[in-house]
This record gives sequence, structure tokens and C-alpha cells, in this order.
Amino acid sequence: MKKVDIIFLYEHVAREIDVVCAITANLRRMGFSVEIIHWPTGFPKALLQIEPEMVVLPFCYTEASFEAMLAYWKPSVFFNLTWEQLFYPGNLKAKTPRGVFATKHVLHHAWSKSYKDFLIQNDISPEHIFLNGQPAYTLYDEPYRDFFLSREELAKQYGLNPSSRWVLFPENYNWAFYSQATLEQFIESGQSPDDVKNMREFCNLSLKAVLEWCAKASHAGVEVILRPRPSVTSEEFHTFTKQILSEIPDRLHIIQEKSVREWILASDMVVSSHSTSLIEAAIAGKQVYILEPYAIPDALHVGWHNLLPHLKTKQEFLEVCFAQPNKTDTRLLVWARQSLMSQGDSISNLTNHLIRIVGGGDIIPKSPSRALTAPRMKFIPPARVWSVYRRVKQWLRFRKTGGIEPEFVKDALTIEVIETKITEWATFIEKKMK
Repeated sequence: MKKVDIIFLYEHVAREIDVVCAITANLRRMGFSVEIIHWPTGFPKALLQIEPEMVVLPFCYTEASFEAMLAYWKPSVFFNLTWEQLFYPGNLKAKTPRGVFATKHVLHHAWSKSYKDFLIQNDISPEHIFLNGQPAYTLYDEPYRDFFLSREELAKQYGLNPSSRWVLFPENYNWAFYSQATLEQFIESGQSPDDVKNMREFCNLSLKAVLEWCAKASHAGVEVILRPRPSVTSEEFHTFTKQILSEIPDRLHIIQEKSVREWILASDMVVSSHSTSLIEAAIAGKQVYILEPYAIPDALHVGWHNLLPHLKTKQEFLEVCFAQPNKTDTRLLVWARQSLMSQGDSISNLTNHLIRIVGGGDIIPKSPSRALTAPRMKFIPPARVWSVYRRVKQWLRFRKTGGIEPEFVKDALTIEVIETKITEWATFIEKKMK
């Protein structure tokens, strides 16, 4: 069993892996032992190999998601990176930390003062909250932005014309793709059945309309890069698209590879629904617009939507695809930097904060009790028995994908791929420090 200082659990590659690898490169350079594994697919095997002093979680709303892990790694310190903090009324209740474990035994990472206040209102001690900023947004600033592939490299790799106008559409009509079981879980978590119905209907109708807009723009010579959200498989999205469009135009590229950052930095304009990728695009200095073929329901609307223009018709969309703006609308940019990036380099800040925790220089919650960590596990088997059972069960359930849930196939990176990414970041950081 290898003892390590910190283990990062990541969920979605596109959302998290660059930040996690950059921080890991920093920590290792300072002499700390760090491992990265995918949650949940990598845990059963890691359980037999790693004994962490601190576990960095991608989210933590209740103990239910991590019950088996807590049964075996209970003595560890738990730090919640909280990769989703910009909520809308339709998902707020489901993503609110609740229960003794999440509120009393976990350290939480906050991007903004408003989110810190939200955590405090939900019974989390201020001493257990680290106010820092959004680390993924820091990647748009120097020197980090130079790490990513250039427009020319992306064009060559994916068959795009670098001389044409690029319009990026990071799709976020998530409610159109949720299963019935997931919708029922949201309702059980406190969401209104009417809100769930309205959000699903809005996303279905809107996506159908916007796909037709994108097809029209691509026929007119625009390179449209349509990027399905990470939790939707490429196959699912292609199937949905083919039900709407008789054919997918050559210049309408459905690409889920690479991070959204590379595509934002390379594109001329970014459009989306209620996606927070619009905030990232504003930070990157791009033209940004909300697509609104149908009125956004109250359950999906949030304040920052009012800080950028909305496109409500196909004609409005086509006009901005070809027009050069007289001036850049900076309202969303100003708000994002003041609210979500006010603490400086959040990657460096987070690195230093994790070091303080491991070194005992920060207030650490006490370990949760056995009854709290695994209330549904009446008997905790030896780790090896549970690990084998879990892997066999997953393999039998998901034989076609090698024991990996289909939605996580693209996220469950091998150790070799992760180590290569860490090395790339380590090389980049060392070069930039000289």
C-alpha cells in the first residue's frame, strides 16, 4: 500500500483535468506525493494501492455519493473542489450541501463571496471554507493560456478552415438528455415537478431550433463547432442531431474532444444557452451571445444572463455570425473578474492552500464516525473483497465498455495518459518560470 499526501478525484476530463494536473505538477515540484484517479471508475482499484492523507473531491452534496470510499478512507481529510457553483433555480436544491458529512466533515472551495455566504447559510463553518476564485478561469490568463493548442493546430487536426469565421457552440441543453430516473432524482431532491417539465420542454424545443440555425450558418460558410456537454456521449448527441437535420453539413462540426478552453481561445464568437462557458468566453475576450429561440423559463434564468445580448431569431443569429461588432460588450467580463476571479492566481492559491492543509497549518474537521460514513453498509468487507466485487459487478453490467459506465468512457483516462498530461504541465510551468 502506497501512502500519498494527496489524491485528486476528478469526474469530467474537459472540466477538471488541466487544473488538477497543473496543481499536481506544482505540488510534486515541491516534494509532495500526489495521485489522480477518475471518480468513480478508478476508486475500486486505487483502494488496494493508495492510502491518502487528503482526498480532493470533485463535488460533495451528501455522503451518499462517496459511501464506499468513506468506509475505507475515513481517516483522510476531505477537501471539496466543488466544480459547480453557478446554479439556477432548477438545480439549486439538488446541488446544495446537506447532511452531517458534507456540512461538518469536509473543507469547501469557494469561487466567490456569494458562494461562501451560501455555504455558511447551509450550516458550513466559515473556518471550513477557502475563498479563492474559479481556477479553470485562471487558465485564460497568462501564462496558462499559452499551454493550449493554437487555432492553426486545431484546424489541422479537425479539418477546419483557419481563414473562415469560427462560431463555437458549447451546448448545454442538459435537460433534453436526462433520463427519466435522473429527472425523478431531481424531484426527490426537492425540485418542482412543473419546473422539471418546463426545463425539459424548453431544452428540447430550443436545441431543435438552434441546430437548424447552426446548419444554416455552416451552409453560408461559417465553421460552426458544436461541442456537446461532457456528460452527454457523442453518440447520443449525433443521434439527437440526425433526428432534426436531414444531413449534417460539412462545416457543422460536432466535436467533444479537447477542452472547451482550446475552442474558446481559438474561436471568433461563442454562443450557447444558459451555459457558464459564456462566462469563460467573455473572460477570453470573445463575442458572446445567449441563444434564446424560446423564452428562458424562470427555473433556468440567473442574473448574469442579463449581462450579455440574446439572439432570439435565426436572422439575428446569422447577422452576428458575419458582422464585426462596433464595440465589445464587457459587462459579463467585468462581473466575472470582480465576482469569480478577485483573489488573483487561483491555481497558485489552491496549490499553497492544499500544502497548508497537509502540513497541519489549517483548521481540519474531525474524521466522520463509522455510522455516518457508511450508514447503508451493515457490514464492511475487507477492502480486497469489496474491490473485486465492485469491479466484477461493473464489468458484468457494462461489458461493451469494459466495465465503465458509458457516460464516463471518455473521462476514465489511464494512468499513463494522466502522467503524460502532468509531465506536459510540469514542463510548461518550469519553462514559464525561467
